[in-house]
Amino acid sequence: MSTNNTSYKIIKLDTGEPVIKLYPALISKLKIDVRKPVQLKFGSLVCSVNVTQLNAAQPPAGGEMQLSPKVMQELHIPENIKLSIRRIKKNKLRLGPVIGILTFPGTYANKYFDFYLNYHVMLESGLLFVFGSRGINSKTNTVQGYYYNPSVKTWTLADLPYPDAVIDRCYPNPYRIHTRLEKQIGKGKIFNKKTLINKLDFYTALCKDNVLRNHLPETRFCTDASDIADLLEKHGRIFIKPAAGMQGAGIVTAALEDDRIICRYMVRGRVLEKKMTKPRQVLKLLEAFGHPRRRYIIQEAVPIVGYRGKPFCFRVMVCKNGQGSWVVPAIFTNAAKGNSFLTNHAAGASRFIPLNSLFNDIENRLKTTKADLIDSLAALGARTAGLLDKKYGPLGELGLDVVINQSGKLIVLEGNGNPGMVPISHMVDFPNWVYQMFKLPVSYAVHLAGFENLHHRKN
Repeated sequence: MSTNNTSYKIIKLDTGEPVIKLYPALISKLKIDVRKPVQLKFGSLVCSVNVTQLNAAQPPAGGEMQLSPKVMQELHIPENIKLSIRRIKKNKLRLGPVIGILTFPGTYANKYFDFYLNYHVMLESGLLFVFGSRGINSKTNTVQGYYYNPSVKTWTLADLPYPDAVIDRCYPNPYRIHTRLEKQIGKGKIFNKKTLINKLDFYTALCKDNVLRNHLPETRFCTDASDIADLLEKHGRIFIKPAAGMQGAGIVTAALEDDRIICRYMVRGRVLEKKMTKPRQVLKLLEAFGHPRRRYIIQEAVPIVGYRGKPFCFRVMVCKNGQGSWVVPAIFTNAAKGNSFLTNHAAGASRFIPLNSLFNDIENRLKTTKADLIDSLAALGARTAGLLDKKYGPLGELGLDVVINQSGKLIVLEGNGNPGMVPISHMVDFPNWVYQMFKLPVSYAVHLAGFENLHHRKN
């Protein structure tokens, strides 16, 4: 049997003793002394086992490990899964990785797991399960969740060990659950640690970087009418956004025209307009338009390069790979449609534009080549992600909104820690993105779990 095989099918033994059976080559590779029992760890659970040799006369091509029912019961190991094994101390072995996906309560209760099956497929070896906030049991050191059972092709409910690493798919994050998990699995094992990034916090964090501060629109917190008056007088046009808003909701644009303030905003996909004479009237509009206690930021409306007369925005997708490094696997473009002033696709205010179509329209207005612009977007995205990761991490996925101003400079508007999915029909520029959007998070989770050397493949 080849010792390069790192994925082993779990087979249940017919014995009452706490035993794990391994092939001689694997025992040698792991430097196991079969004369002594070893500690076997799976997720958060540990038990003592005896190691014995499997008959190596005709080992199956895929490889296997045999475990007694007692060991599988103590470690809460499901049947018919594949696991990796590694030596972590002289007399201690780990099976895994165990990857948990923390999801919304409604998603968990209704078992809307079709989306998560894509993550399961990407895990070459290990256990991946979906869980919610109510399944955590610190007394039994287990988490109730659903894992995909390939033998019956369905999601199966089980009490499982605390995971080695957690992918948080909630928006915003349930930080109390993070705290409970971290008491058991340790810090730095949960990502995306912050999915809803406050727009003012985003601006403040990037301002501390000598390079990134030059790629930001002027932004400030809206405390009273004087803030609106100051930025309107300085820039002529501003955006007023909910500090913790999402999907383009609640955004108002205000512009000075002939001593009047023209405010535009969207309601149910329609652009509405109001004319005002004083900044305090804008505040009244915000109170009527949004939640009275909602906090707003004011942002310079950067004069930008347009696409066929419409504003457009790059969505730079930045993800961590299996080595924990930031990569940019895709860049998409949204352009406003109709009379919308927004480029947010989730708000129904924009349409996807293929990069080739975009560059055919704007290349004669750029001061750089298409290739150099793509490289600049990727470098800006990776630098921004690295800075945010140090402040809020571990992060694993980010969607950064970037525009080009009239001088050709890239301007970063905001970041989203849980970027929305892009329709397959719009992935013409990055056809591998469907694969990468699931493979990269799983690879990073395996990295956090400590099994990256066993699962390494090019991402």
